[in-house]
Amino acid sequence: MKRSANILVLTLLTPALGLAQEPAIALDAPLETTLGDAIDVIVTVTAAASDEAAVPEQPFEPFEILGKKLTVETSPDGKSKTFTFELQLLCFEVGVHELGPIRVRITSAGGELVELESNISSVEVRSLLANEPDPQLKPPSDPVVVEQDDYRLLIILGMLLAIVLGALIAWLFMRWWQKRDRPEPAPPPPPPPWETAFAELHELEGGRAAAVSEGRTEQWVDAVSDSIRAYLGLRFGFHGLESTTDEIADELGRAKLLAIAPQEAIGFLGQCDLVKFARASLADDASRSLIQDALALVERTRPAAVSQDGAAS
Repeated sequence: MKRSANILVLTLLTPALGLAQEPAIALDAPLETTLGDAIDVIVTVTAAASDEAAVPEQPFEPFEILGKKLTVETSPDGKSKTFTFELQLLCFEVGVHELGPIRVRITSAGGELVELESNISSVEVRSLLANEPDPQLKPPSDPVVVEQDDYRLLIILGMLLAIVLGALIAWLFMRWWQKRDRPEPAPPPPPPPWETAFAELHELEGGRAAAVSEGRTEQWVDAVSDSIRAYLGLRFGFHGLESTTDEIADELGRAKLLAIAPQEAIGFLGQCDLVKFARASLADDASRSLIQDALALVERTRPAAVSQDGAAS
């Protein structure tokens, strides 16, 4: 009775919708399935080329819908279209179940809506345990040894080896670093020649009395002469200890920074040579005068102080 009413409504609405042909719907479903297995249900709708079809939300109990797919094909003459709806359904109840009718809505180009219902199909849902009089769960199976590669020991050994190699490399590097050729530190600059001369002359002054009393006047005078010769050579740029008194006189004559007359220095050296070569002795006063003249000679020929911190000009 319901199908007849739907057909009558469709017949009355067809002129208003302007359909080129009467829509048709068909349901194709498998006759049987297994409990828990999904089935593919095909709903085919044929309508005018300008119409659109859709499967609205609706119950499928006791089936559950898992997915829906639509494909559309146009007839060769372009006057109609075939809508193929692939529905994936699933049932968890054993027995024979009716599927359908499935409702499909058709919309014309003018916006008119027509709803069709498919035929009904019976689907038998079977259970795999239906033939068992008293189905039971399988007993637990014996444990099975599952072998699995264990690389933990290799990883630990690899880490230890890496640590040992790192320590060895660090030790070798430290040994190389300690034994590498390192440049010697630069020696400190020598003291100015006048400071050296003052130090030597003051030391000779302290030993003067002992040298005179012990008869070592010749050696003492020779040391004073060598100190002055070395000082003059370093001060004015020649080899004072290897030069004779005449050669020193020539060098001092050419010196530009000499603050005294060259004959003053030559006279002092001549006095020392007289004691040394004549093997003469000096009295206490003469030796004191000699060492004081030597200190005065250095004092008068050294550079003049230009600052409080002792810088020389």
